[in-house]
Amino acid sequence: MVFASRNTGFTLVEVMVSLAIFLVASMALLPLLLTSIRANQENGLHRTARQLASQVLAEMQVVEYDRLGALAEIPLLAGEIEIRQHVESGYPRPGQCQITVSAHWQHQGTRHDYRLQTIRSAP
Repeated sequence: MVFASRNTGFTLVEVMVSLAIFLVASMALLPLLLTSIRANQENGLHRTARQLASQVLAEMQVVEYDRLGALAEIPLLAGEIEIRQHVESGYPRPGQCQITVSAHWQHQGTRHDYRLQTIRSAP
């Protein structure tokens, strides 16, 4: 006695049910994906602001001490990020100045700030 093997695939109903289950599972993960994308964008802006502020502060540390006040008046704009420098002479002691570099940007209606400070002495 020989039995004939029936090689059949999935029925249309089985395929439709599996696609519906996949769709429901995918829709449940969509908010997680969107949150991840937003967080990556915000972290990228923060990293860029931190790098720019660090570069500007490093440049201000090697500029001649007498020229620091003039440089502090020039704001810089790099994409969405605004860099401001502030030099407070005579602080914390005479013959010293406090240098502050601030990065400001707006992301999704929220204002963000990043600030670096150092103290520099006159030669």
